[in-house]
Amino acid sequence: MQYDLVITGGHVLDPARGVDRITNVAVADGKIAAVGEQVDATQAKRVLDASGQYVTPGWFDMHVHAYSHLAFSHPDTIGVMQGVPTMLDAGGAGAWTYDDCRSYWEGRCKTDIFAFVMYNAAGIYTGARAILDVETNNVLEIPLEEWKDVIGRNRDRVKMVKSAAITRLGFTPVAAAQQISEATGVPIYMHVGDIGDFGNQPKHMTIITREVIDMLRPGDIVTHVYTGNWGNLLDDRGTVYPEVMAAKKRGVLFDVGFGGLNFGFDAYDRLLNQGVVTDVISSDLQGVNITGPTHSLAHVMSLFMNFGMTLKDVVERVTINPAKAQGLDHMIGSLTPGYPARITVFGVEEGSYTFRDCEGGKRTGSQMIVPSHCVMDGELIECDMEAGTAQENWSFMPAQDDVAPNAAALDGEQREFARALVSDFRSVDWDDGKGLHSVFKGRVGAYGIDERKASDAVYDLLLESRFCVPVGWLLNGLEKDETLHRLAKA
Repeated sequence: MQYDLVITGGHVLDPARGVDRITNVAVADGKIAAVGEQVDATQAKRVLDASGQYVTPGWFDMHVHAYSHLAFSHPDTIGVMQGVPTMLDAGGAGAWTYDDCRSYWEGRCKTDIFAFVMYNAAGIYTGARAILDVETNNVLEIPLEEWKDVIGRNRDRVKMVKSAAITRLGFTPVAAAQQISEATGVPIYMHVGDIGDFGNQPKHMTIITREVIDMLRPGDIVTHVYTGNWGNLLDDRGTVYPEVMAAKKRGVLFDVGFGGLNFGFDAYDRLLNQGVVTDVISSDLQGVNITGPTHSLAHVMSLFMNFGMTLKDVVERVTINPAKAQGLDHMIGSLTPGYPARITVFGVEEGSYTFRDCEGGKRTGSQMIVPSHCVMDGELIECDMEAGTAQENWSFMPAQDDVAPNAAALDGEQREFARALVSDFRSVDWDDGKGLHSVFKGRVGAYGIDERKASDAVYDLLLESRFCVPVGWLLNGLEKDETLHRLAKA
């Protein structure tokens, strides 16, 4: 048989299929063709020698940020370029913004991006601001008919609804997610652990975590399992709440969601010693943590490999476990012949490596997982672990100079469209993100411009580097007169 690619000499580690040996992997027509010693590399158009490295099913990072001001200028820099062919945006969009999120990136990046939609209709962009304003969360509308419509049309992409058990927000986010889940049939992805300084909260307030976990159903997922923040899974004596173990027994899953705020070594040790082993390892990569402490999914995997898990345990938690959790194990998570060819090739380097938690703690490990290649649906891609760390990729920033860095590349249609927006926006309440977004989309339709080109025109005129955020909520986070001035002189 003729193959497009054969990977030879690597240690194939596929927990789902029980493969743990040095052997060959063949790819043809974008799919896994065969795994085993019978694969003849002389029949391949291209051969990758993976001697001394591991070959696994393509990693699936189940919690990243690819859409919103928390995200990156390009998702591939934390996806295929870091050995991750499949990932999941965790709450960047809601009912009002998911269609825009999907249409903007579909076909523009090689990484396959699924989604959890946020419990509030605008997504995490508004949600992040609302965390600072309890009243905003208390009055958020939940347009169930819109949720049914959006999730129904995008059920192949939207896997869960994201919510949060945060002390000062009370049960509002939880109740919203429950309504959406019941109306649409998607499970709940629940953030635990407060964000911010809540050290003076009365002890009884931690009951929200216990009650929320007690409400979760089989297939729901708790993220930030090892957070040391207030509202975590431990009582004030460091003992795991009984609701946690009961939830695990009835089929609730647990996920790392490392991030920049949500992992503490002390909490990890206590939970692990009491039998709370995460089902999924995910990075929660954001612009604010790619330079540390998170760095990459590989870095987070390395932490667990150095402190408590075997390599096989780690690989299982970034391949078949998240695939099963999201109902995708019919296509990813294993090197099953006939599945899309998504493969990660990596080495395990020896040395002295520093791993930091999100609370100032650090430990030294002796091994680091370093991806070298990623196969995405048959395409062989060389990894570049530094691409994501370029400041223009992670720093969400309004344009600083009189002319934004990317403005010169806009074409005539984009410039004319941007100027036409000015009169439309003048009469809109600048604090109304949804209103601004509706006006933008209305002008796109009336003008007949491709919506991605229209969005890029706004991003490139107003930001230091291009970030995919809902245009209306981008605008109401910027100063009105300056924004209109920049659009007018496009």
